[in-house]
Amino acid sequence: MEHFKNSIVESINSTNEEFKTPSRKYTKNDLVFMAGYKQALQDMLEDFTNDYDKFLNDLIKQSLN
Repeated sequence: MEHFKNSIVESINSTNEEFKTPSRKYTKNDLVFMAGYKQALQDMLEDFTNDYDKFLNDLIKQSLN
């Protein structure tokens, strides 16, 4: 699971870097798509973190019973 989380973080960082120092000239539509992609990754990371933490807490509680 940590590998999945790290992959999302790496993708966000890569997209941020591409915004800062573009590897090519992007159209306005490309930039809008990239911004949406980055937001989707951030939302996935937030959801994953919240859900995974809840999963671990439930697992711990269950194993204590």
